[in-house]
Amino acid sequence: MPVTVYPKGTTIYCPEKCFNGYSLILVPGADNMDAGLIDMNGAIVHRWTMASERKKAGFPRLRLLPDGRLLVLRSVGNRIVGYAQEFDWDGALVWEYSPPAGLWPHHDIEKTATGNTLLICRELVPEAIRAKAKEPERRAKLYADVIQEISPDKQVVWEWHQYDHLDIDRKASVFASPAWWFGPENNTLVDWVHTNTIQALPPNRWFDAGDTRFKPGNLLMSSRALDVVLIVDRDTKQIVWEYTGDYRGGLSGQHDSHMIEKGLPGEGNILIFDNGASPTKDLSHCGASFVLEIDPTTQKVVWVYDKREQFHSNFTSSCQRLPNGNTLILESAHSRLFEVARECETVWEYVFAWQPHSARAYRYGYDFCPQTRALGRPEERPVAPAF
Repeated sequence: MPVTVYPKGTTIYCPEKCFNGYSLILVPGADNMDAGLIDMNGAIVHRWTMASERKKAGFPRLRLLPDGRLLVLRSVGNRIVGYAQEFDWDGALVWEYSPPAGLWPHHDIEKTATGNTLLICRELVPEAIRAKAKEPERRAKLYADVIQEISPDKQVVWEWHQYDHLDIDRKASVFASPAWWFGPENNTLVDWVHTNTIQALPPNRWFDAGDTRFKPGNLLMSSRALDVVLIVDRDTKQIVWEYTGDYRGGLSGQHDSHMIEKGLPGEGNILIFDNGASPTKDLSHCGASFVLEIDPTTQKVVWVYDKREQFHSNFTSSCQRLPNGNTLILESAHSRLFEVARECETVWEYVFAWQPHSARAYRYGYDFCPQTRALGRPEERPVAPAF
């Protein structure tokens, strides 16, 4: 449990040790949360005002695109409707897609190298498949996800239904009661897979060396409920790689798995925010989250951020490898965004002063797009920790 009163805003900042730029987070708006870019000292330098109508509420994922557009996933909490949207730099809506009835987009959205958009959509498992489940609750109602790829003209050009490829008996080893606080349809009895991250693999050294499992465009996805990260071959639709891990007993409710892009330190490796949501194999994982960097060919951990009980977010959160080799980490449950060096020294820290805070956060260099370049380089004022 965090302390009740503590410093807010930028609490640590060593400019010479950081990858300096703008961080994309949620910021308070006039009557709703907006999307905003903050500088290293916490000043809001740009915002996109989000409509406050309930049908357009909630945005669990925001991504800045190289042309200055903002890619937004918007979801309603009752799991009925959601939208993929793009806004220009000035906040005008320039593209929107909503899946048909019965599909609820959630958790992640990504723009592919071809200009298409990837979405995770929740769907009801067909009765013939869920009837095979051992538990009566799962036979009555069971949800999985479908991965959709949407073209700019809003056509579904590729999709992958998890119920066609996963064994119905592969399920969470610890169930959450239907009475838990996230609601009766978000427990692990009926929320079978709960995919929270999707990525089309970027060009990488493993494929260049001949390993076709890591072909660019293959789909990397994280299943929180199954404690597994998977890669699906885009052409054959078969699962060609999976990782459950062995660090402190293995993955437990992980988020934001992604392959590090070429040109960044650790390129080709996979970063994972391992939440430690419900560990079952090793008590040292209880109440502790880890950020893992995995060599996917050996499945060995090559770097880890592990502060034991001093670092924990049981749900949501994100991680990002930065161009200088540092890693940006969002400890969402405790409203803390921070940057660590390879030796795990905290060189920048930002504490949110409002709720709700961001579920994911990302850093962009000053020259990421023409619009951020036009903002100019802000003053970078060092901040020493108050202790």
